[in-house]
Amino acid sequence: MCKKVRSEGRKMENLLILGAGGHGHVVAETARAMTDAEGKPIYDKIRFLDDLKPEAIGKLSEMPLFKKEYQEVFPAVGSYEQRLEMYTKAKRFGFTVPVLIHPEAYVSPSATIGEGTVILPKAVVHTGANIGKACILSIGSLTDHDCVLEDGVHLDCGAIIKGSRIPEGERIPCGVVIEKQKRR
Repeated sequence: MCKKVRSEGRKMENLLILGAGGHGHVVAETARAMTDAEGKPIYDKIRFLDDLKPEAIGKLSEMPLFKKEYQEVFPAVGSYEQRLEMYTKAKRFGFTVPVLIHPEAYVSPSATIGEGTVILPKAVVHTGANIGKACILSIGSLTDHDCVLEDGVHLDCGAIIKGSRIPEGERIPCGVVIEKQKRR
């Protein structure tokens, strides 16, 4: 199951987002929207690490210093190579890298979602789909049944994938339809 459910008495988690640019803020809004079975927020505290943005509480290189206060880290940059590098460092430092699913997205119970993947509002991940780690499924994207998105795939707004396997790190632009590996 992809949705986090807090048990009675469980301490809420803190989330550290790596990257405070536009995508980082989209990820933060998704994390803030997530609730448990009782409608309570999943995360108590959500903050950013970023080398340039003033709202960040530290630099990306300082990630290990935040381990005691933040249990989870999420790589939130658009570049697949940077996302994967951040994901790998976070795991090496012992952080949990969650799956973040906006409550207005639909994810089939039979779909598999890799760590560090964010699924945004109105996105659909259908029956038997397999989504790799560190993927971005943007607003209104559709991954049809039994499709495979390898690690780091970014489906931009309104992209539709049907009967296909999308290779690692591929970005599918807004509104593009890929059916049986062919763009239309």
